[in-house]
Amino acid sequence: MNTYAHSADQYLAQRVLGASPEQQAALLMEAGQLFLGKAIRAMEQRDHSLLARHLGQVAKIINEAVLRVNREDGGELAHNLLKIYAWWTSELFEASSSKDAAKLRVVSHHMGQIRQAWEQLHEKNIKTSSAPVFDLRTQVV
Repeated sequence: MNTYAHSADQYLAQRVLGASPEQQAALLMEAGQLFLGKAIRAMEQRDHSLLARHLGQVAKIINEAVLRVNREDGGELAHNLLKIYAWWTSELFEASSSKDAAKLRVVSHHMGQIRQAWEQLHEKNIKTSSAPVFDLRTQVV
């Protein structure tokens, strides 16, 4: 591995380790979109080996997203996310067998929407947790 690749890997590792759970979920979606883009290019170039490799990466990312769903406390949201992730997996296999890049583009679009939702939730949590608390009991008058 060259020095640049090693530095990039270290940067990515630090980015993930320092991220909130919401940011980690957004990073998963970002990675999924990246590999979907690569898979679409491989499909268009008829590089079946590279296509399979990139779709495999996307499948791993979706699986990781499934593992992170809080089934105990997530309620309807968790149930809906699991349905979406199952649909994405189905679309990956269908797109692979039919060589339909449009299906991959749709999944990428949806990943972008989920990613944006996780990023917004992270921002909301930051604003909520960093709001100053004014407690009269601690004030000296």
